[in-house]
Order: sequence, then structure tokens, then C-alpha cells
Amino acid sequence: MSLVQGSVTRRVTAFFGDDEGAVTVEGVLWLPVYAFFLTLIVDASLMFNGQAQAQRAIQDLNRLASSGFYVTEEEVEERGEAVLSHLSANAEVDATIDTTNGLISTVATIPAADIMAVGLISKFTSIRVTVSAQHVIES
Repeated sequence: MSLVQGSVTRRVTAFFGDDEGAVTVEGVLWLPVYAFFLTLIVDASLMFNGQAQAQRAIQDLNRLASSGFYVTEEEVEERGEAVLSHLSANAEVDATIDTTNGLISTVATIPAADIMAVGLISKFTSIRVTVSAQHVIES
């Protein structure tokens, strides 16, 4: 009986003492955490990229309006919404041409949910990305 009991004890001890494959199991357990952070990084990067693209578009619009290519605020707003339509169909553009101070100011607002890939974190989807630019009107 002791020979069988010793053999079973050795096998049980060997089973629990063997750590072969532990790294694989640990990697599988960490995989959802890595996926979550990767998704978070991708969403944040796309938000910053969308903000940079919108900023560039608004600055270009202001330059064109300051040189006289666009004359009215409505023209600037319509063109701004058309230019930003590739980022978001819900983009809002508000332009102000102040002839007394000689300034044109444009503000664009884009829902972050429209420029994110996944929208995993609901706090980010309710954010509105806002960019603005101001130029002196050329005479």
C-alpha cells in the first residue's frame, strides 16, 4: 500500500510543482487588459488626429476669408461644414466677421463619438472637440 501511496504522492507533487505553461496562462489572463489599453490609445489618438485636421481646415478657411475669397459668415460656415464632413456629419461651424476690429473668428465643434473608432469608454463619447482660429482681415 505504501508503494502505491508514495507513487500517487510523487505524481501529485510533480503535478503541482510543474510550472510549464504558466506563462501562457498568465498571458491569456492579461490579454483583455492589453486590448482595453490598446483600444483606449487608438480612440485618444483618433480624437487628437481629428482635432488637428479640423484646426488646419478652420485656419485655411480663415485665411481664405481674410483675403476676401469668402465674403459672408454664411459662406465660411457652409464651406467649413463641407470641409469637415469627412470627419463628422454633425460638425458645427460658427464664423464671425468683425469689420470694426478687422478680425474673422471661426469655431468648429465636432462630437468625439464621430471621430473615435470604438468608443469603448462612454465618458469620451460625450466629449465635443472644439477648435477655433482667428485671423486679421486683409484690406
